[in-house]
Amino acid sequence: MPRSCAPLPSAMPARYDAGNDARAAAHVDARGLGVPSGFAPRQIVRAGMAALLPRRWFLVRGRRNSQNVCLTFDDGPHPQQTPRVLDLLAKQHARATFFIIGQRAEEHPDLVKRILAEGHELGHHTFFHRKPELVAASALMSEVHRTSALIEQITGRRTRLFRPPNGKLTTSKLLHLWRAGQSVVLWNVDAKDYASRLPQDIADWFRARPLRGGDIVLMHDDMPHAAVVLPQLLSDTCASGLNFVTVSEEIVQSGSVR
Repeated sequence: MPRSCAPLPSAMPARYDAGNDARAAAHVDARGLGVPSGFAPRQIVRAGMAALLPRRWFLVRGRRNSQNVCLTFDDGPHPQQTPRVLDLLAKQHARATFFIIGQRAEEHPDLVKRILAEGHELGHHTFFHRKPELVAASALMSEVHRTSALIEQITGRRTRLFRPPNGKLTTSKLLHLWRAGQSVVLWNVDAKDYASRLPQDIADWFRARPLRGGDIVLMHDDMPHAAVVLPQLLSDTCASGLNFVTVSEEIVQSGSVR
C-alpha cells in the first residue's frame, strides 16, 4: 500500500546553518532545465557543481534514493493565489518551501506569518526580483540582506535559503552569497507554469513526468495555475508513496549523501 504524505508537524521544520565557505563557480542558469532536450554548457556546469558541492551550499535536487519531494513556490506572497495554495497544501498535509519577494512580503506580512505558522518554510528571492543581468553583486547582496532582515522582523526567524531570479548567478554573486552564509537553492523540475496559458497543459506535463524521489519542483504562487494543478499533483504524488518535505528537511536528512 502506498504511504500517505506525512502530517504537518506541530513544531517548526528542521533547520540548519549554511556554511560560510566559498568555492569558485561558473555562470549558473537554471531556467528551463526541468526536462532538457540536450546538454548546454551551463547545464553541464550546473550538474557538475551539484555533484561536487555540499547541498547546504548549492542544491539542485535531493537524494535520488529518497522518498522525499520538495515543492517550492516563487514570487509570492500574492493576496489571492498564495492563500489558495496554502489551503490545498493543508488538505493533503504537504509541506513546501516559499521563496518570497521582499517587496511583496512587506505588503502582505500576514501571509508571510501564515506560511510559517502552517508548517512550511521560507526562503528569499531578492527584494525587487529584477533582471539578473541588470543587478551587480553588491546590489544583489543589498537586496539579500534587506529581504532577510524583513523576514526576521515579520517572523522572528532569519532564513538562509536563497533562490536567484531566473536561477541565474555569476561567480562573483555566488561567492558573495556563500560568504554571507546563504544556501543557493535551484530546482530540477520545471513545468513552466509561468509561461502556460492553460492549467491543463501543466497538468498534462506532470502526468507525463511523474515526480520521483529527490525532485525539487519549481512553481509560482503569484499565478492562478498552481492552485488548479495542485490537487491532482498532490494526490498522485502521495499515492506513489512519496512525501512532501521542506528544502531544509531534505538537506538535513541527506547529510553527506549525494
